[in-house]
Amino acid sequence: MKQLDAIIAWTPARWAELRPETAGQVAVVPLPDQEGVARRYMMRAGASSSALQALSEEARIARLFIDFQTLVVRDGLDPQAVHRAFLAIDEYRFRIAPDTEGAEFEDPPEED
Repeated sequence: MKQLDAIIAWTPARWAELRPETAGQVAVVPLPDQEGVARRYMMRAGASSSALQALSEEARIARLFIDFQTLVVRDGLDPQAVHRAFLAIDEYRFRIAPDTEGAEFEDPPEED
């Protein structure tokens, strides 16, 4: 799904007392969130932020990787779990190192 359609929802690991069922977990769900998955988590970013729409494409991509860093470094989520969740976002898959599991080419290189 496109970044502008993806809600990133997570609960920081340190908030286990507040939301034990989702502490240290992340989900990426489409907007609109028909099933209310994002509400089970304490934090949200991505398409749930109206400010994202106003950013340039480059700024949105930067925001995506800043969000990744925030979940991992500040909020203590497992980097591989965050990576697997973020693979649902096209712009993430297309911009990570091409030899990373789950990476894709937006425009695949032509075969010789």
